[in-house]
Amino acid sequence: MNEVQRTKQDFFSTLESLENIFTHNNNSYSQGGDYLLGEHFSLAECISAPWIQRFFVTLPYFRDIDFVHELQRTGRLSDWMKSVCARPSVIESKCPDSEMIAAAKRYYVSFITPGAKGTL
Repeated sequence: MNEVQRTKQDFFSTLESLENIFTHNNNSYSQGGDYLLGEHFSLAECISAPWIQRFFVTLPYFRDIDFVHELQRTGRLSDWMKSVCARPSVIESKCPDSEMIAAAKRYYVSFITPGAKGTL
C-alpha cells in the first residue's frame, strides 16, 4: 500500500471514529437539532465549516474521491456535515469552488503526489 492509499485509509478511519462519537456520545443530537449542541450553531461548527466545504470540493478534484458517496457509510456525521453546509451563513461565506481549488494548488500542492490530478 502506498502513502496516498494509507492516508486515504486513515482519513476514512477518522470519519468512522467521528461517526462513533456522534452516534454514541452526542446527547444534544438525541434531543433534537442538527448541530453538536442541538439547535445551536456552535464555535465547533464555525471552525469546521470551511474544512467540510473543502472536503466536498478538493477530495474529488485532487484525489478522485466521491466524498458524498463515502459519507453514505456514516449516518449522523453525514447529516451534521450536510446541515453545516446548508446553513445560510455558511453558504454566504463560502468562496467559489474554483477559488478553493486554486488556493489548494498554491498552498498545498507540496503535499500532493507529483503527477496527481490537478497538480499539473
